[in-house]
Amino acid sequence: MIAHYIITALLSFAPCGSHGEALAQHGAEEEPFVYSYQNERLAKEMSLVVAGVPAELERIQNYFHITRKFLGEIYFCEDEEAFASKLQFKPPSWYNAVAQPGLKQIVVFVKPRQSPAQIAKLLNHELVHWALFQLPDQARRQIPLWLHEGLAEMWSDRGLAEAYQVSLAWESKHNSLPRLSSFATEFGGEPYRAAVGYALSKEFVIHLVGDSGDALFIRIFNSMEAGRSFDQALVDHTGLSVVSHEKIVRANLNSWWRVVQEMYPHFFLLLVLIILGLVPFVASRRRHHREAQHAVWQSEEDEVEMLAGRDDNIGDE
Repeated sequence: MIAHYIITALLSFAPCGSHGEALAQHGAEEEPFVYSYQNERLAKEMSLVVAGVPAELERIQNYFHITRKFLGEIYFCEDEEAFASKLQFKPPSWYNAVAQPGLKQIVVFVKPRQSPAQIAKLLNHELVHWALFQLPDQARRQIPLWLHEGLAEMWSDRGLAEAYQVSLAWESKHNSLPRLSSFATEFGGEPYRAAVGYALSKEFVIHLVGDSGDALFIRIFNSMEAGRSFDQALVDHTGLSVVSHEKIVRANLNSWWRVVQEMYPHFFLLLVLIILGLVPFVASRRRHHREAQHAVWQSEEDEVEMLAGRDDNIGDE
């Protein structure tokens, strides 16, 4: 999570100071990060998480064809004071991690009940930011904040929208879906609105990749390095501007089919409950139907027997 701090951080690359409480573990020279922790227990809990960092960062850099690399620190903490102290600013309550290229660090706030798998996805999100910071300056400076977050969300798929119960289709149906341009420099301090912005940014990126393939952003970043803006590069390589692509995304979201898709788990549960509720009713209807049929058959049998008795009486006469 970067928010408005990322904009100023993109333009500076100051050396990182040491943290008084950190317990540093220096790896081999080829390691992209030094890992440090607020305490020894956290170091043990995060051991499996950090083991996958170098390979994941390499995958991200290969995906975007980023060759430039610089070293940094990943610091794990578990209280708000240590988080704010390491960041050197007080973050909004919804922040869980921040990549700061100016301080050459990624700071991760390990909140209670977060599993190592969740922390790994969170860290993967920040690793995308870290990789994008290493793009050539001309390209890096022109990436809007929402695109930064959209690419990171697409890669990590950490379920932020689900955590805040965001439905883009529902927001669209109620004409409350904000524009991407409103997230050009910040996502704000309100958690739900920020989650909507992250989800919309991810939706936009997935739309672009789905239409033009995984190599699209390699071509776009190359064009931006040559001096094109993001919007110009998007037109060059897709034929449509940001506004035109956003119209397509919003039109896709503004459908009842998309509402049903986003509500699918709840819709399926509701459907199951309805079916289960109908079972006694259907069984009762079938029982009454069988009883009615049995009564008709019994009546017909009685009538046949009565007619047969009358025939016997006529024969006796």
